[in-house]
Amino acid sequence: MITLSFHGAAGVVTGSKNLITVNARRFLVDCGVFQGPKVLRQQNWAAPPFEPASIEAIILTHAHIDHIGYLPRLVRQGFSGKIFATAPTVELARILLLDAAHIQEEDAEFRNKRRATSHEKALPLYTTDDARKTFDLFVPVAFHRWKKLGDEIRFRFHAVGHILGAASVELGLDDGVKKTSILFSGDVGRYATPLIIDPVTPPQTDYLVCESTYGGEVHEPQDIFFEMAKVIDEVIRRKSVLLIPAFAVGRTQQVTYIIDVLIDQKRIPSIPIHIDSPMAVRVTDVYRRFSSYHEINSDALRRVKNVFYGRNVKLHRKRKSSKKLNRIKGPAIILSASGMMTAGRILHHLINRLPDPKTTVALVGYMAEGTLGRRLLEGEKMVYIHKIPVEVKAKMVTMMGLSGHADSYELLHWLEPWKNHPKKVFINHGEPLRSEAMARQFREIKGWDTYVPALHETVEL
Repeated sequence: MITLSFHGAAGVVTGSKNLITVNARRFLVDCGVFQGPKVLRQQNWAAPPFEPASIEAIILTHAHIDHIGYLPRLVRQGFSGKIFATAPTVELARILLLDAAHIQEEDAEFRNKRRATSHEKALPLYTTDDARKTFDLFVPVAFHRWKKLGDEIRFRFHAVGHILGAASVELGLDDGVKKTSILFSGDVGRYATPLIIDPVTPPQTDYLVCESTYGGEVHEPQDIFFEMAKVIDEVIRRKSVLLIPAFAVGRTQQVTYIIDVLIDQKRIPSIPIHIDSPMAVRVTDVYRRFSSYHEINSDALRRVKNVFYGRNVKLHRKRKSSKKLNRIKGPAIILSASGMMTAGRILHHLINRLPDPKTTVALVGYMAEGTLGRRLLEGEKMVYIHKIPVEVKAKMVTMMGLSGHADSYELLHWLEPWKNHPKKVFINHGEPLRSEAMARQFREIKGWDTYVPALHETVEL
């Protein structure tokens, strides 16, 4: 018997965990944490609905924390199998997991010091030691190369854009009675996006698990170079600060590259760029090492002052250096993580800058429900950060042209080469209305049989 269970990213965007069972053998596709509202985050502390030691291997689509962030917790609970991913995903995962563990340790320490916990003692979800134990399990696998895990399962990765090393995963399954195939889309990127490679043609399979982050939506056409130049020109004219909350993986490098191009082409004057994220600095080094996985010429990256570290870019690794940015008057650009403003140094910049009407905050990515980023996107004028009330007077601008996710028509375009109807399409990785909208479009436009699974639901393939 072959079954598929949805233990994350079902009815929500985060917490991706898909359990494949072939007879008695068990494998996970992705192993992420839940993010957003407290009721979701609390699920990270619950025992998983499967025995961690019974999982033979985990296959990762990409290195975002909602797809990898639960790995150290699972290792602590007994998982000891191999973790397969593309080489850039392995390198990025090492950086992100260590950073996530460090943040959780710091957060627990802060809560205990301030007695800001309802428990006897605040604990991290996992520690830096747990994260390091995970590193020994990683196995890099190249794109398009079949990897066989016994007679029951084999898989291969296909480039899907989104971020460095991101992949969709094609599985071939055999329970001894029947053979079938399934494609996990992962997070599908956009076409002709600066820095990011285009998604390749997906292989036809019997089943499809498709993301729906922007199900039913179409991104507005936007020349991102023109929009970025317009915002920066205004910031220079007002001698103010442009604050960009940016994912350390992908978005920081993309924004830095776009600004470098604009300055190089003299479309905007030179302006100081402060990258205030030690993790983003380390991630950028991974981009330099894996130049064949993105669209930047490798010769341009070999120079000391390259497109990521131009003459006007200053990196801030230490906390003391970060704090000095509070006194900057502008014109200047500050990029800091996290992208959805759930943690990290960006929170301190927001406390300092949101009450200032001269500040511009650029929202350059998806903001999950329940995050501070979503509240700012929806126009709230008062937010709480570290339990401090913060008035929002800064100007908000959105740049969906920088979104790392395909919209619904881009997903349909990605799947256009499929000539045969899949047996069923499972829609996941979306808020309920988005997933239902994506399912409806597949039904009405392509005539495909679709299904939106509930969290922890199991289906037989």
